Amino acid sequence: MDTLTAEERRRFGFDERFEDLWWRLEVGSWCAMALIVAAGLLGVLGRGPLAKATTQAGPILVEYERVVRYQTPTRITVSVTGAGAVSRVFISRSLLDRIQLQSVQPLPVSSEPRADGAVLLFAGTHPDERITLVAQPATIGVSPHTISVDGAGAVSFTQLALP
Repeated sequence: MDTLTAEERRRFGFDERFEDLWWRLEVGSWCAMALIVAAGLLGVLGRGPLAKATTQAGPILVEYERVVRYQTPTRITVSVTGAGAVSRVFISRSLLDRIQLQSVQPLPVSSEPRADGAVLLFAGTHPDERITLVAQPATIGVSPHTISVDGAGAVSFTQLALP
């Protein structure tokens, strides 16, 4: 098989350095695309196994999604283990403003607004009952939140809202 000489390569416009560089760029692009697809399937970009998280502080357990989508409802579940009925739940200002609380189940009897958030008052839930907050991100970015139940300490967690 005949190979081209350096003069013939130059004459036909073949640049070996450019071809090597281009091949490396292609392979790097393929790897980057594969990583993005894998991250999406795992939930790094929202709605997947890695997107779900739980945080616990004392008897308070909060289940939430680490990555949420802008203007797409998400659930935050609060439960208290080993305690009696829950009557007061504090929700930080960031959850009310940046994520915008849409609904609460079971429905609170009333609420008390505060400068740093709000306190939801319940008639007294069953000890094993969960309080579900449905929220919708109103802004894009990182939002730190705090939830506390009946003064039993506070649980802090962070959510990332993507477009």
